[in-house]
Amino acid sequence: MMESNVTQQDHWDNMWKVGDTGWHNDKTHPMLAKYLDKLTAGKEKQKILLPLCGKTVDLKWLSDLGHTVVGVEFVKQAVEEFFQEQDIQYTVKDVEAVKGKVYKSQDGKIRLYLCDLYELNSSTEGQFDVVWDRGSLVAINVQDRTRYADHMMSLMKQDGRYLLDTYEYDSSKYGGPPQSVSDDVIHTLYGEKCQIERLEKFDSITEWMKINWHIEHFYEKVDFITFK
Repeated sequence: MMESNVTQQDHWDNMWKVGDTGWHNDKTHPMLAKYLDKLTAGKEKQKILLPLCGKTVDLKWLSDLGHTVVGVEFVKQAVEEFFQEQDIQYTVKDVEAVKGKVYKSQDGKIRLYLCDLYELNSSTEGQFDVVWDRGSLVAINVQDRTRYADHMMSLMKQDGRYLLDTYEYDSSKYGGPPQSVSDDVIHTLYGEKCQIERLEKFDSITEWMKINWHIEHFYEKVDFITFK
């Protein structure tokens, strides 16, 4: 089993094994669909990174629109279930540079790396036009956030565009996951090098969250990030 410095490998492996994957959505994420034109700047054939992608259907949706999508995930079950459930033929190849493997669709437009997120760098895949960060920053250990944000920015082209989807709630009552990410944290992580445009903030609290997490609000926030 490959170890990961991003989160606790055994913990996430077990959550997938027992089916405790409440974050997975069987439909394209509404914020991605809503802001896709802004994210791609209206351009075709963009190269898009989805960090800690799981088996999100966003991968296939973006590929079907003509974009090249690259996902990074360290849970093997998630990667294999994506290709199986989407009925996509694929090949698997060892990639020494990332100390892992790459799962590639036959047309090459979908590439999922099974490795530690930090092992994927610009020498392996080049840089990206777009980063779609949903469920990734919010899964990172708090102490690793600076390293994570720096790594994401290193993978983005100078004219690249980054859509960040995060959550904010009273972390004194519930400790995650997903982790709560304040506006101050977002600006500390990205604000020195990047412009940050707030696109959305809304309360998506459910009764289940109120009962089980003992919180009163669960704000979803969407930010559009570009280099200064």
